[in-house]
Amino acid sequence: MRSTHWNLIFAGSSLFYLFSLAYRPYPMDFLFKALPILWLMLLVLRNATSNKYLLLLALAFSATGDIFLALPIKHSFELGLGAFLLAQLTYATNFWRFRHWQPWKLWPLLAVLLFAVLMLWQLLPKLDAMRLPVLAYMLVICSMATMAVLANRFGHWLLFGAASFLVSDALLAWNLFIQPFPFSAYAVMLTYYLAQLCLVNGALKIAPMADEGRHAPR
Repeated sequence: MRSTHWNLIFAGSSLFYLFSLAYRPYPMDFLFKALPILWLMLLVLRNATSNKYLLLLALAFSATGDIFLALPIKHSFELGLGAFLLAQLTYATNFWRFRHWQPWKLWPLLAVLLFAVLMLWQLLPKLDAMRLPVLAYMLVICSMATMAVLANRFGHWLLFGAASFLVSDALLAWNLFIQPFPFSAYAVMLTYYLAQLCLVNGALKIAPMADEGRHAPR
Protein backbone atom coordinates (compact mmCIF):
# COMPACT_ATOMS: atom_id res chain seq x y z
CA MET A 1 0.00 0.00 0.00
CA ARG A 2 1.38 3.40 -0.99
CA SER A 3 2.08 6.21 1.46
CA THR A 4 -0.92 8.17 0.21
CA HIS A 5 -3.27 5.36 1.20
CA TRP A 6 -1.83 5.12 4.72
CA ASN A 7 -2.08 8.90 5.10
CA LEU A 8 -5.74 8.81 4.04
CA ILE A 9 -6.48 6.02 6.53
CA PHE A 10 -4.70 8.04 9.21
CA ALA A 11 -6.78 11.12 8.32
CA GLY A 12 -10.01 9.12 8.42
CA SER A 13 -9.30 7.60 11.83
CA SER A 14 -8.20 11.00 13.17
CA LEU A 15 -11.44 12.62 12.02
CA PHE A 16 -13.43 9.76 13.53
CA TYR A 17 -11.82 10.33 16.92
CA LEU A 18 -12.34 14.10 16.68
CA PHE A 19 -16.04 13.60 15.95
CA SER A 20 -16.29 11.08 18.79
CA LEU A 21 -15.02 13.58 21.37
CA ALA A 22 -18.58 14.78 21.86
CA TYR A 23 -19.51 11.31 23.14
CA ARG A 24 -16.60 10.65 25.50
CA PRO A 25 -16.24 8.73 27.68
CA TYR A 26 -17.28 5.63 25.77
CA PRO A 27 -15.92 2.06 25.87
CA MET A 28 -12.34 1.74 24.58
CA ASP A 29 -12.13 5.43 23.69
CA PHE A 30 -8.41 5.39 24.52
CA LEU A 31 -7.78 2.89 21.72
CA PHE A 32 -9.57 5.06 19.16
CA LYS A 33 -7.42 7.97 20.33
CA ALA A 34 -4.21 6.03 19.70
CA LEU A 35 -5.40 4.30 16.50
CA PRO A 36 -4.24 7.06 14.09
CA ILE A 37 -0.71 6.75 15.50
CA LEU A 38 -0.80 2.99 14.92
CA TRP A 39 -1.64 3.65 11.25
CA LEU A 40 1.41 5.90 11.05
CA MET A 41 3.50 3.06 12.47
CA LEU A 42 2.31 0.85 9.61
CA LEU A 43 3.21 3.63 7.16
CA VAL A 44 6.72 3.72 8.65
CA LEU A 45 7.08 -0.06 8.53
CA ARG A 46 6.25 -0.10 4.83
CA ASN A 47 8.19 2.98 3.70
CA ALA A 48 11.00 3.99 6.07
CA THR A 49 14.65 3.26 5.35
CA SER A 50 17.52 4.16 7.66
CA ASN A 51 15.39 5.86 10.32
CA LYS A 52 12.67 3.21 10.63
CA TYR A 53 13.29 2.06 14.19
CA LEU A 54 13.63 5.49 15.76
CA LEU A 55 10.40 6.58 14.07
CA LEU A 56 8.60 3.49 15.29
CA LEU A 57 9.89 4.08 18.81
CA ALA A 58 8.79 7.74 18.79
CA LEU A 59 5.33 6.73 17.59
CA ALA A 60 5.09 3.91 20.14
CA PHE A 61 5.88 6.35 22.96
CA SER A 62 3.30 8.76 21.50
CA ALA A 63 0.59 6.10 21.37
CA THR A 64 1.43 5.15 24.96
CA GLY A 65 1.11 8.78 26.00
CA ASP A 66 -2.24 9.05 24.22
CA ILE A 67 -3.54 6.05 26.11
CA PHE A 68 -2.27 7.24 29.50
CA LEU A 69 -3.84 10.68 29.04
CA ALA A 70 -7.19 9.13 28.08
CA LEU A 71 -7.37 6.61 30.92
CA PRO A 72 -9.20 7.58 34.14
CA ILE A 73 -6.32 6.50 36.36
CA LYS A 74 -4.25 8.17 39.04
CA HIS A 75 -1.32 10.21 37.72
CA SER A 76 -2.50 9.77 34.13
CA PHE A 77 -1.19 13.23 33.19
CA GLU A 78 2.26 12.60 34.66
CA LEU A 79 2.49 9.19 32.94
CA GLY A 80 1.36 10.66 29.64
CA LEU A 81 3.79 13.55 29.96
CA GLY A 82 6.64 11.09 30.58
CA ALA A 83 5.72 9.01 27.53
CA PHE A 84 5.59 12.09 25.31
CA LEU A 85 8.89 13.32 26.73
CA LEU A 86 10.46 10.05 25.54
CA ALA A 87 8.73 10.44 22.17
CA GLN A 88 10.17 13.93 21.72
CA LEU A 89 13.64 12.76 22.74
CA THR A 90 13.44 9.98 20.15
CA TYR A 91 12.27 12.34 17.42
CA ALA A 92 15.07 14.78 18.31
CA THR A 93 17.69 12.02 18.21
CA ASN A 94 16.44 10.89 14.83
CA PHE A 95 16.40 14.38 13.32
CA TRP A 96 19.87 15.18 14.68
CA ARG A 97 21.29 12.44 12.45
CA PHE A 98 20.13 14.37 9.37
CA ARG A 99 21.10 17.90 10.45
CA HIS A 100 21.97 20.23 7.63
CA TRP A 101 22.67 23.92 8.21
CA GLN A 102 21.30 26.64 5.92
CA PRO A 103 21.27 30.34 6.84
CA TRP A 104 17.49 30.72 6.50
CA LYS A 105 17.01 28.25 9.34
CA LEU A 106 18.10 30.90 11.82
CA TRP A 107 14.61 32.47 11.64
CA PRO A 108 12.57 29.40 12.61
CA LEU A 109 15.14 28.65 15.32
CA LEU A 110 14.59 32.13 16.76
CA ALA A 111 10.84 31.48 16.58
CA VAL A 112 11.28 28.32 18.68
CA LEU A 113 13.27 30.32 21.24
CA LEU A 114 10.61 33.03 21.33
CA PHE A 115 7.91 30.40 21.81
CA ALA A 116 9.80 28.91 24.77
CA VAL A 117 10.30 32.30 26.43
CA LEU A 118 6.64 33.31 26.04
CA MET A 119 5.32 29.98 27.29
CA LEU A 120 7.61 30.02 30.32
CA TRP A 121 6.57 33.58 31.10
CA GLN A 122 2.91 32.54 31.10
CA LEU A 123 3.24 29.12 32.73
CA LEU A 124 5.81 29.47 35.50
CA PRO A 125 3.52 31.28 37.98
CA LYS A 126 0.82 28.63 37.48
CA LEU A 127 2.68 25.30 37.60
CA ASP A 128 3.26 24.77 41.34
CA ALA A 129 4.14 21.08 41.91
CA MET A 130 4.23 20.40 38.16
CA ARG A 131 6.96 22.95 37.54
CA LEU A 132 9.90 20.57 37.09
CA PRO A 133 8.09 17.98 34.90
CA VAL A 134 6.61 20.66 32.64
CA LEU A 135 9.91 22.53 32.38
CA ALA A 136 11.69 19.29 31.45
CA TYR A 137 9.10 18.55 28.80
CA MET A 138 9.30 22.08 27.38
CA LEU A 139 13.07 21.78 27.09
CA VAL A 140 12.74 18.48 25.25
CA ILE A 141 9.98 19.52 22.83
CA CYS A 142 11.87 22.70 21.96
CA SER A 143 14.93 20.52 21.33
CA MET A 144 12.82 18.35 19.03
CA ALA A 145 11.60 21.43 17.15
CA THR A 146 15.18 22.69 16.85
CA MET A 147 16.37 19.37 15.43
CA ALA A 148 13.40 19.28 13.03
CA VAL A 149 14.39 22.70 11.69
CA LEU A 150 18.01 21.63 11.26
CA ALA A 151 17.04 18.37 9.53
CA ASN A 152 14.59 19.99 7.10
CA ARG A 153 15.77 19.58 3.50
CA PHE A 154 12.76 18.96 1.28
CA GLY A 155 9.51 20.89 1.45
CA HIS A 156 8.34 21.98 4.86
CA TRP A 157 6.88 18.82 6.38
CA LEU A 158 9.21 18.90 9.38
CA LEU A 159 8.70 22.62 9.97
CA PHE A 160 4.92 22.27 9.91
CA GLY A 161 5.12 19.19 12.13
CA ALA A 162 7.31 20.85 14.75
CA ALA A 163 5.19 24.02 14.73
CA SER A 164 1.98 22.02 15.08
CA PHE A 165 3.38 20.04 18.01
CA LEU A 166 4.40 23.25 19.77
CA VAL A 167 0.95 24.73 19.19
CA SER A 168 -0.81 21.55 20.36
CA ASP A 169 1.15 21.35 23.59
CA ALA A 170 0.80 25.10 24.18
CA LEU A 171 -2.98 24.80 23.85
CA LEU A 172 -3.02 21.84 26.22
CA ALA A 173 -0.87 23.65 28.80
CA TRP A 174 -2.97 26.80 28.52
CA ASN A 175 -6.18 24.85 29.03
CA LEU A 176 -4.81 22.92 32.01
CA PHE A 177 -2.78 25.52 33.86
CA ILE A 178 -3.92 28.99 32.80
CA GLN A 179 -7.49 29.25 31.50
CA PRO A 180 -9.81 26.53 30.11
CA PHE A 181 -11.32 27.48 26.76
CA PRO A 182 -14.17 26.08 24.63
CA PHE A 183 -13.46 23.19 22.27
CA SER A 184 -9.96 22.80 23.69
CA ALA A 185 -9.94 19.04 23.16
CA TYR A 186 -10.70 19.51 19.45
CA ALA A 187 -7.98 22.14 19.03
CA VAL A 188 -5.38 20.08 20.90
CA MET A 189 -6.07 16.83 19.08
CA LEU A 190 -6.38 18.38 15.62
CA THR A 191 -2.99 20.09 15.90
CA TYR A 192 -1.49 16.97 17.51
CA TYR A 193 -2.59 14.64 14.72
CA LEU A 194 -1.40 17.16 12.12
CA ALA A 195 1.97 17.32 13.89
CA GLN A 196 2.45 13.56 13.84
CA LEU A 197 1.42 13.33 10.19
CA CYS A 198 3.87 16.03 9.14
CA LEU A 199 6.78 14.78 11.26
CA VAL A 200 6.48 11.22 9.97
CA ASN A 201 6.13 12.21 6.32
CA GLY A 202 8.99 14.68 6.67
CA ALA A 203 11.18 12.04 8.28
CA LEU A 204 10.38 9.60 5.47
CA LYS A 205 11.70 12.16 2.97
CA ILE A 206 14.94 13.20 4.68
CA ALA A 207 16.43 9.71 5.09
CA PRO A 208 16.60 8.82 1.34
CA MET A 209 17.98 12.29 0.58
CA ALA A 210 20.70 11.89 3.21
CA ASP A 211 21.56 8.45 1.84
CA GLU A 212 21.83 9.85 -1.69
CA GLY A 213 24.07 12.63 -0.41
CA ARG A 214 26.44 10.18 1.26
CA HIS A 215 26.76 8.10 -1.90
CA ALA A 216 26.94 10.98 -4.39
CA PRO A 217 30.21 11.39 -6.34
CA ARG A 218 32.61 13.85 -4.78
